[in-house]
Amino acid sequence: MIEQARSSRIERNGNSVFLAVAGEFTCYAESGGPWGTAGHRHPAWTLTLSADGPLTAVDDSGAKVQAAGILVPPHHFHTTTGEIAATTLWIDPHHLRVPGAPRIHALDSTQVRRLLAAITTDFDPDPLRHSLRETFGDPPPADPRITYALTATEDELQMAPRTLDLSPRRLRQLAQAHFHGPLAPLRRWHRLREAGLQLPYQPAAEVAATSGFADQPHLIRTSMAFCGRTPASSPAAANYRPPR
Repeated sequence: MIEQARSSRIERNGNSVFLAVAGEFTCYAESGGPWGTAGHRHPAWTLTLSADGPLTAVDDSGAKVQAAGILVPPHHFHTTTGEIAATTLWIDPHHLRVPGAPRIHALDSTQVRRLLAAITTDFDPDPLRHSLRETFGDPPPADPRITYALTATEDELQMAPRTLDLSPRRLRQLAQAHFHGPLAPLRRWHRLREAGLQLPYQPAAEVAATSGFADQPHLIRTSMAFCGRTPASSPAAANYRPPR
């Protein structure tokens, strides 16, 4: 897992985009609007914040939430729209705990301002962790075995049952309990966030290859499935070219 923050701020075509990854957090902040996502399911918690206007999220049951901040649980189908700039944080599922049945949660403007203030220019994860604890309470205790399985290389993952002294079945059960779903989608998300850091600076086909995707269309499908947007929808992806 990337604990040392990596971030960049990009100004293009009148838009400002902030991209950052640190530890369990991924951040994407874009100026301007309006904007929106197609329906999607993300393997991490999705926290979208706007200090200047309401956001709207709708799930597959038709439940609609409009608020300054929207929190969506892992694997919960939804769309999100906003009229102005917003910041989206994705939080690995085992680092946040919200009681109750899975649903879209609304955050008020005070909570949103506190969380936005914790996103520093160098994307230090500690202030953000502190602010999330203030807002949602303490996260569940981390299991080092499941953290290892998330960050291991493919070869290490093949050996994980022996390395961790766990049967493959028990490893799947641990992943389900900690990640609210299978291990594979979250590992794929970590590859996608790595690709997102590279897309402003390298051709998308090269990014797909170096980030562990089969090809550029595989990268696009994963972005749509997890984020409801293609890489081309971001003004940060100046080097992105859709495949022909």
